[in-house]
Amino acid sequence: MNRFMFGYCATLISALLWPVLPAFPFACAVLVIAVIMLKWSKLLAGSLLAIAWMSLFCHQLLVFTPDKSSELPSVRGEIISLVYRNGDWINADIRILTGHPPHFPDKYLRLRWQSEQKVAIGEVWQFTLAPKPITSVLNQGGFNQQAYQLSKHIIGKGRVIAAKRLSPPQGMRAKLLTQLRQAVATLPNGDLMLALMLGDKQLISDSHWQGLRQSGTGHLVTISGLHLSVLALWVMGLGGLLLGRLTPRMGLGNRQAIALVALLCCGIYAFLAGLGLPTQRALIMLVMVILLGLIRRYASPFERLLWALFIVLLLDPLSILGAGLWLSFGALAIILWFTQALPAPEEGLTPWQRLKWRLGQMWQIQWRLSLSLGLLQGLLFGGFAPYALIFNLIFVPWFSIVVIPLSFMALMIWTISIYLGVPISLPLYLLDLAISPMTLAFDWLGELPLHWLPASMQLVSALVFALLGIILWRLASGAWRWMIPVLLMPLCLWFLPQRLMDPHRWQVHLLDVGQGLSLVVEKQGRALIYDTGAAFGEHFSYAERVIVPFLHYRGIGELDYLVLSHGDNDHSGGADYLLSQYPKLSLVTDLSFPGAIDCRPKKMRWQGLSVDLLGPLVAGAGNNGSCIVRISDGVQSVLIPGDIESEGERLLLAQASKEVQSTVLIAAHHGSNTSSSRAFIQVNQPDIVLYAAGFNNRYGFPKAEVVRRFNETEARQYSTGDNGQLSLTLDRDGVTVAGYRTDLAPFWYNQRFEFGEFGNPE
Repeated sequence: MNRFMFGYCATLISALLWPVLPAFPFACAVLVIAVIMLKWSKLLAGSLLAIAWMSLFCHQLLVFTPDKSSELPSVRGEIISLVYRNGDWINADIRILTGHPPHFPDKYLRLRWQSEQKVAIGEVWQFTLAPKPITSVLNQGGFNQQAYQLSKHIIGKGRVIAAKRLSPPQGMRAKLLTQLRQAVATLPNGDLMLALMLGDKQLISDSHWQGLRQSGTGHLVTISGLHLSVLALWVMGLGGLLLGRLTPRMGLGNRQAIALVALLCCGIYAFLAGLGLPTQRALIMLVMVILLGLIRRYASPFERLLWALFIVLLLDPLSILGAGLWLSFGALAIILWFTQALPAPEEGLTPWQRLKWRLGQMWQIQWRLSLSLGLLQGLLFGGFAPYALIFNLIFVPWFSIVVIPLSFMALMIWTISIYLGVPISLPLYLLDLAISPMTLAFDWLGELPLHWLPASMQLVSALVFALLGIILWRLASGAWRWMIPVLLMPLCLWFLPQRLMDPHRWQVHLLDVGQGLSLVVEKQGRALIYDTGAAFGEHFSYAERVIVPFLHYRGIGELDYLVLSHGDNDHSGGADYLLSQYPKLSLVTDLSFPGAIDCRPKKMRWQGLSVDLLGPLVAGAGNNGSCIVRISDGVQSVLIPGDIESEGERLLLAQASKEVQSTVLIAAHHGSNTSSSRAFIQVNQPDIVLYAAGFNNRYGFPKAEVVRRFNETEARQYSTGDNGQLSLTLDRDGVTVAGYRTDLAPFWYNQRFEFGEFGNPE
């Protein structure tokens, strides 16, 4: 094993847990030390190189100086991807173009603008921007869009103030994409064909996406290591058969020639697929495995895998932030592991017996691969697709034998026919027919129960430790076997009932839902929710994107109460979605929902806690009609006043001044100047104040005057815009506060990255 590469890869992967990245001068010094250490310790030299290179790469990527000839920055960029389009609003990713020679690495921006013009991939535009930093809502269980964008080399976001098209789509791929979209528009599986042939997944329908997720087959339509490996095997197999008949030779001449042809075909396929970062990684991996196999210097498959991983992480260290790297290399490592463990076929087998042996081998690898990748996907995505094993067992071979080679052949034939001016559509119809069995199975899958089983992080982690215990049981001997009970212990503890937890301990989670409010009160595996955050259109809801994944992550199986303060979208926009997911919950609101409990003053008991509804006395619309809730265990208490303003605060003080006092206050109306009056603060006297306010929101919440008023009482103040999710643990001994960015996941890539600057992560 190459110690230098192992040290580099292991240390770079550990960057997932680094709290900060080294400063530029320190990274340069570490790089010099790494070169010096090559003479004494290759393992240490590789580790030092990883530390230095990760920092230097991020400095090179994230520092960007736009054209500042005008007051607002201006950039020239090529449209790479149309992320979303709704009416005349466009979200697109652009690759930044400069007048200099191509720079390393490529830098991208995610832009949003309003335009009635048709926008196509490959066009070059000049943009005037209102820049925004790389940041996103951050919650346990939720999708970390910030880390995802960094893995894609997106260094900033912006709203387009003005845009001017400079040139039409350039290059062969852009032209092919435009014409291929028209050619497959009428085919039932045209959206999946675009993904398989040119790597364009933007037009995949919602129904197809749902089927791919539920069946665990999304990797089949993403051009990755599977597709390039299958193509290479087909080319090498058919080419070797052809050359063996035409020019039979002893030695490696034919093998080397056909391997180079296979790499050329894979390179063409990857180029036409857009050479996205996942495709680049897959191509590099394949090139290294094939070339190292040809020169026969590295006999171990795992050493070839280490070489491929080293090259990928050297060219793009930020790939560790994306799920694609782990799925690609995880799948290949699992295949190599189990392939080596399988016995060789017996001598003298008949063709039928040899076929049965190969099918048995395929089954042995497939069920192990599906199980192992299922655990990996559980870690990455927080759940399991129960039918993934069956679907992958059927459609991985089908795609490998039929669909993937047919996709490449159809692309080549159709491309040549287009340039000759005589379009041939038969290959497209055949490819559509080949994909049909999978999409037809999606319809059948939709009628089955339990398409997706969400899993708490505790359960997934326990299963991973249990799997390590099983592997250790199979491989280890002697003293190492004493580790097996330790590795199985987390799974045993997971089965203990929630009621055995500390009965005096409860938690309050103020979720990061942008400029909105959603709060979860958790105790012994059950939850009460106050407000849901906003929903926008038919396809976006913070209840779906944040709240439900958070509940699954925490292992909260029962949702007992949902309190809707009032009718503003940023408070109750996700109510319908939550009600559809938890139809048995009790609803508390003055809004017009059948069977809802009103907000008139009353006392309730929940999980041993006192839940007091403090008003309003009369149901009303607007902010002052917010439902006011106080939750207490007799020692610690939390007051949630919704969006009430100074008039609502005055009425609350008049009717229930004693109940207003609390340990924790969720600041009214996100910290607006119209709320948190001095009189209210003096009576409330909170120790901790939480603001549900989005980062850099247009209203300027929390207002400086409000912050100053609470400072006078020496209250500790926290905002979701600065911290992401805020989680409070309350018991008889006090209250502890944990922020996502500072405590729950205090890693460098979860800090904010200002547009064109690299100051924050250091």
